[in-house]
Amino acid sequence: YALRQVILSRRTGTLTNNINQSYFRSIKIIFFSMLTLGSDNKWPNVPDVYNWLELDNRGNWCIKNEKISHKGLIKFISDHYSSDDKGRWFFQNGPQRVFVKLHSTPFILSIALNNDVIYFKTQTNQVIQQIEQFWLDNNGRLLLSWDQYLGLLSDRDLSMMSDYIVPVNANGQQEFDQISDLDIPSSFSENKIPFNLKLNNRLYDIRPIQERDFSQLFNFEPNPAPPVGSPDC
Repeated sequence: YALRQVILSRRTGTLTNNINQSYFRSIKIIFFSMLTLGSDNKWPNVPDVYNWLELDNRGNWCIKNEKISHKGLIKFISDHYSSDDKGRWFFQNGPQRVFVKLHSTPFILSIALNNDVIYFKTQTNQVIQQIEQFWLDNNGRLLLSWDQYLGLLSDRDLSMMSDYIVPVNANGQQEFDQISDLDIPSSFSENKIPFNLKLNNRLYDIRPIQERDFSQLFNFEPNPAPPVGSPDC
């Protein structure tokens, strides 16, 4: 069963004129805001932006499906990433909010090791201090929650977790070389996951979760839309 969600591959050709102009105009606007951040009175009545910036399942910020590669721009977006009381995630671009379309969850996680201690880090370089729960969705993807947040583990790091699998049954006869060896639909029909994870000398159980329930259970809007009758930007 599929363990990974299909990720848009990087285009090898040149951008179309429309996307090219939009991309570089957007870059110019962002870097201008970096110079004027904190001086909101310089940009009166700036409209919010929708359907422009995305967060993919590998933690990449994308503009019109094009991966952003400029390190300064990535850091700027990550440093000003937040959410409002409606669960819409955005980055604060001067006086303007640029709402983010989420391909899955508000945070994408990667694994890091430090002296044999494993920890998880978000795409904004936030280190998860206390894990509350691990989850496995109906697509075989591993997630974890902390505070009120939910994050998807990048498929690049998922295979590393196989070293930390502990079968639920006491006799230890079940062995899984990779998480993908599991019968995910069967696990969901029984409303349980047949293994735990042992990390940093602590045993964690894993609960099933349906992808369609992500946003409802963790109170976020995956695809913010502009008010009716308003343009995207």
